[in-house]
Amino acid sequence: MSEIKIAPSVFAADLGLLREQLAEMEQAGADLLHVDVMDGHFVERMAFGADHVRALRKLTRLPLDVHMMVERPENHLDSILDAGADIVTVHAEATTRLLSCMQKIHKAGARSGVVLNPATSEETIRYILDDVDMILLMTVNPGEGGQHFLPAVLDKIKCVRGMIDERPIDLEVDGSIDDKVIWSCYEAGANVFVSGGYLFKGSITENIAKLRKACE
Repeated sequence: MSEIKIAPSVFAADLGLLREQLAEMEQAGADLLHVDVMDGHFVERMAFGADHVRALRKLTRLPLDVHMMVERPENHLDSILDAGADIVTVHAEATTRLLSCMQKIHKAGARSGVVLNPATSEETIRYILDDVDMILLMTVNPGEGGQHFLPAVLDKIKCVRGMIDERPIDLEVDGSIDDKVIWSCYEAGANVFVSGGYLFKGSITENIAKLRKACE
């Protein structure tokens, strides 16, 4: 199993206190900063874009894990990569050029990743596993509020971990991740955990520590 990585989701941060919260995340040992890019089409919400990624790049040393919830991500990759993304994940459901996207991300010197919605079969990505560095499994429907963790995704995590085999691929989960469900995800095979609402309630430092401890 790869090392455990905690990825706070900046979408849940207090933008008025962003500089201070980023500093606290770094000091608390966060591993990545998860940045959701939403276009209002692939998902209902709109959030962030290349300019926001560029601004975040100036504010933090954390690697930027950019999750593109957009239609035809191939049309936006250049701007996101130029803005300073370290990891870019795109939805298998959003493009017919998935392999091309992975190759473009690698060519730019970043790490590539593919995302699957809860209802999308893991078989969708079986034949591109040698071209990805990260697989992100959504444990809620992306871009919708007020949801709860979907336990059925645990079986998918196990299946994908088996598909990965010995490949050096991170397996990330995103959606209602807290100190209660993180262990089940870790036990199933995930090693990267995106946390938003839970992590930013109260002390960021304490909540990062609780997430790590829950995996012990």
